[in-house]
Amino acid sequence: MNKTVLCIGASLVDELYFCDNSIIAASSNPAQKATSIGGVISNIAQHLALLKVSPAIITAIGNDADGVFIKSSFNKSGIACNHSIVANEATGKYVSILQPDGNLYVAVCQDNCGKYISVTYLETQTEYLKCFELLIIDTNLESETIQWLIHFAKNHHKQLIIEPVSVAKAAKLTALDLNGVFMLTPNEEELAAMCTDDTLKEQLLVSLFDRGVQTIWLRKGAKGSVVYTAKQSIDLSVPAIQIVDSTGAGDAALAGWVFGYVNNEDEKTCLQLGHTLALEILKRKGTVDTSLTPSALYKHKKTYYND
Repeated sequence: MNKTVLCIGASLVDELYFCDNSIIAASSNPAQKATSIGGVISNIAQHLALLKVSPAIITAIGNDADGVFIKSSFNKSGIACNHSIVANEATGKYVSILQPDGNLYVAVCQDNCGKYISVTYLETQTEYLKCFELLIIDTNLESETIQWLIHFAKNHHKQLIIEPVSVAKAAKLTALDLNGVFMLTPNEEELAAMCTDDTLKEQLLVSLFDRGVQTIWLRKGAKGSVVYTAKQSIDLSVPAIQIVDSTGAGDAALAGWVFGYVNNEDEKTCLQLGHTLALEILKRKGTVDTSLTPSALYKHKKTYYND
């Protein structure tokens, strides 16, 4: 392993409500609740820690019991968080309502802490940021903060991965200079959202390459995913499984891919490891598989991709 990883973005408390029956809109629905640490970048960091990548994180939490719990959990997990921010706010929260089959019906998120990960703050952390080869950020950050990090990565020769998070938040990338982005990881809806309205669908990838993005990992749900560069593409399907909970599958996929990448696996193996961890998360409730180890991930990969 020869690449150090820094994750920058939101950490939240996740409240997931699994409905007992098909959801009836505008009515009360019986459900079971599960609570955990969440947020896209937090989910990624937690899985990387379990995979012995030893990530660091810059995030913002509140000065409340939830914030204390998150920071304590990170420290116990081996996630370096001493450069994170404790704000005079309530820690952010993500609440989702899921169908009995595990598919998301609707979700809401409130995070008043994320704005504290500002350009002004990051400018005080430049020497720390320079210590890492790979930076992973999410679009929970403010647009100007994302832009600053893109320019930082380009100017200091860092590899920057951006996880778009959602359609609404992916739209922040529409007006940004993306020259310096190593990889974007959108689904098809997020891909469309980060391009201008008049961009034809078949031109979306070309548009992003023209704007400076080196790699696009397009997630296509049950159809698998494709990793595109300007010169080639790698397409990988996924086996059909019974989904228990769809929350966090994309975050897990990126963590699996990064694990392979920092361990110098080839492009196909990185993609298989990403799919594998996502599939394992889809089969369980919650966004993080706390039993995960590197050997377990490779063992699971053989179940899905035995080549």
